[in-house]
Amino acid sequence: MSLDFGKLNAGTTARQIDPRKIFTTLKRHARFKRPLDEQADVLDAWFERRAAKDLTIKMNTGGGKTVVGLLSLQSSLNENVKPAVYITPDNFLVSQVITEATDLGIAATDDEKDPDFLAGRSILVANVHKLINGRTVFGVGERKIPIGVVVIDDAHASLSSVNDQFCLKSKAGSPVYDGLLALFEEDLKAQSPTTLLDVKAEDPNAVLTVPYWAWQAHQDDVLGILHANRNGKELEWNWPLLSEAIPLCTCIFGGGRLEIAPRFLPIDRIPSFASAQRRIYMTATLADDTILVSHFQADPKEIAKPIRPKGGGDIGDRMILAPQEINPEFTVEEIKAMVSSIADDLNVVVIVPSKSRASFWKDVADQILDKDNIQQGVEKLKNGHVGLSVLINKYDGIDLPGEACELLVIDGLPEVYGLSERSEMLLLDGTRKQLVRQIQRIEQGMGRGVRSSDDHCVVLLLGGKLTQRLHQPEAEDMFSAATRAQIALGKAVAEQVRGKSLADLEPILDLCLEQNDDWVQAGRNAVVNALPIEGGHLDGHQVKMREAFDAVRISRYDLAIDKAQEAVNSATDPQERGYLKQQLAEITNFIDAAKAQELQLSALSQNSRLLKPIAGATYTKLSAPPSGQSSAAVAYMGKFLEGNDLIIWVNGLLDDLDWGEEGSKRFEAAMKDLGKFLGFGSQRPEDEVGRGPDNLWALGGLKYLVIECKSGAVQADKISKGDTNQLNGSIVWFGEKYDKSCTATPIMVHPKTVFEHAASPHSDIRIVNSAGLKKLRDAVRAYSISLATSGGFKDPAEAAKQLSHHKLAATDIVGLCTVSQGAK
Repeated sequence: MSLDFGKLNAGTTARQIDPRKIFTTLKRHARFKRPLDEQADVLDAWFERRAAKDLTIKMNTGGGKTVVGLLSLQSSLNENVKPAVYITPDNFLVSQVITEATDLGIAATDDEKDPDFLAGRSILVANVHKLINGRTVFGVGERKIPIGVVVIDDAHASLSSVNDQFCLKSKAGSPVYDGLLALFEEDLKAQSPTTLLDVKAEDPNAVLTVPYWAWQAHQDDVLGILHANRNGKELEWNWPLLSEAIPLCTCIFGGGRLEIAPRFLPIDRIPSFASAQRRIYMTATLADDTILVSHFQADPKEIAKPIRPKGGGDIGDRMILAPQEINPEFTVEEIKAMVSSIADDLNVVVIVPSKSRASFWKDVADQILDKDNIQQGVEKLKNGHVGLSVLINKYDGIDLPGEACELLVIDGLPEVYGLSERSEMLLLDGTRKQLVRQIQRIEQGMGRGVRSSDDHCVVLLLGGKLTQRLHQPEAEDMFSAATRAQIALGKAVAEQVRGKSLADLEPILDLCLEQNDDWVQAGRNAVVNALPIEGGHLDGHQVKMREAFDAVRISRYDLAIDKAQEAVNSATDPQERGYLKQQLAEITNFIDAAKAQELQLSALSQNSRLLKPIAGATYTKLSAPPSGQSSAAVAYMGKFLEGNDLIIWVNGLLDDLDWGEEGSKRFEAAMKDLGKFLGFGSQRPEDEVGRGPDNLWALGGLKYLVIECKSGAVQADKISKGDTNQLNGSIVWFGEKYDKSCTATPIMVHPKTVFEHAASPHSDIRIVNSAGLKKLRDAVRAYSISLATSGGFKDPAEAAKQLSHHKLAATDIVGLCTVSQGAK
């Protein structure tokens, strides 16, 4: 006899919406016993706030985010909020989530046409590109497939993909690139004739922005060029998303390509996502929650209150050390040798920011992985011992659990991805906003080697600039609570081994690698007792600018100007205040061009890297510090509390003061800092006013160095005619700006000393070649170590003595590091 289960369940079959209770009713795999404590914390908090349109869930890697996301979606379906969509950063993770759902007993599909999905009986799992692109199956400008609730998993890893969809890109030689370059050539030339020449030469370091007033004035021409090519390969996938927002975009040229993108994404072009009743963003390492507002138009009031587990104990064991903080005299070559030795027995992964940096590891690498071969390389690591693997600019989106990676090296600061981001970071160099971006990518990278609470990994942070950034007091607050606790523990370790040799450091690393009981306990105590982070990291300025952007889109210029003005008024950092004021000027230009130019001039006075107004920028003459070289040098070093701080800063400076294609702008910035560090007057005229040399130093006694930096010319056989003409032009510029009482020595920083036959170099030109740059770097390092160890960086007399000894005094420095034309 069979039973009528309908009668047995009578009165108890109301669909359960509490996600923890749903878990107990599922026919799940034996590995799912009960929700982990961290999962229970988050599910309870989400359930209480589930009616909010936008919610952020922050859980450490390996804490079970996928289960939380699936249960939240199933709860919503049971509450008749449907259809439900689970979004991953890539296809690789789609299959993982479907497997997890199947094992959990939740129906899932990867087919958006599946009737069960549309009816709310199954969850659609898809990658972010399927949801957000110019031809999305969900519809652009119309809702083809509705969404009731959506989870964006690894939201931080999806951001670059989303950003790409709202960016028009074109390469030199195409009708779009060539047409727009011709249209704006004179406007770009007015900003910087030299950089325009670099753009035309497709210099990979060149970045030049079309002024907003020219962009707005030529909208008919711009739209004509773009519309005519909208169906071509370059634009077809992106044009539908941006076609209505072109006047609000910024156009940037550089490296043989251009990018056209808005500062904030008009995500409502995908109505299914914009109108979803619930949007849940899950992330492990989102230091800047503002990105959810700028990219997804999320509600900042809800985003400011992220949901977190009560404790931080769901993260694996990491020993995080910066070797060059332990001993600033460690060289990267020495650390490389130690790491390579460890790779004989364990899988070591090194994340580098660029192909150029990957070449440093090439002689000891067993595999070098980029976007084309990374999946195969990661599978090798998961399947056994490989040795040393190098990942190029891959800080997120991959899992390296257990023995796949036991030692992880983050080598150098992460690079920015596109022209828009590179331009923004140049404008905000040295600000908190730039630091937040870098910290976010560093933390993403550090999470690759620990994928569960049972996992362990040693993390070494390598490179002068990276160590310098992490040494900034405000950097620590930008990490998640668990990572912050592990970094603090690593600093406590560093204190005990400070100044020791690398041989002394290796047994310390073994404590984590071999899971020493005392070390494991110390690590767990640090994480469990970490002070919880309250609230999210929201940049109030950007929230206001997002509101201004949305107001401009509906032609509410009055409201937009008010919001932008609020952002400007609340900014305290002059550099960022100028950056925001330029955006205010851009909005103002739609209704009052004259007022916009006044604002632009004011913005430029606070941040010299911004657009030069139509009337041009006023050049301020440079003079040497009146106190004299050594006193000025000591005054500049006043920001260092102790000698170790000084050496860490100099190591970061010297990282940028080296040859390399990716670093020309950083090289020029480092030359400016070096001039001040040595006690000279120091400027970057070409960068600040669009005319003049890359660098200008005032040595004192009305003597100057006019410097052109060609640090990217590493592949050149000779000094080109173009580079020569730039320095010749800068000599003429100096003669126009300074009277006959001033004298200038023209300096070319270039690995070669011989000029092309077609070049006509000025007879006074001196060259800092490869040998000369090494002499300069070595002298600066030795000078800083001498002052740091003696405490002389606080004493002008000692500084003067060391400047003279290391030939860095005004009378000696040209002789130290320059040679004449054609010298060997």
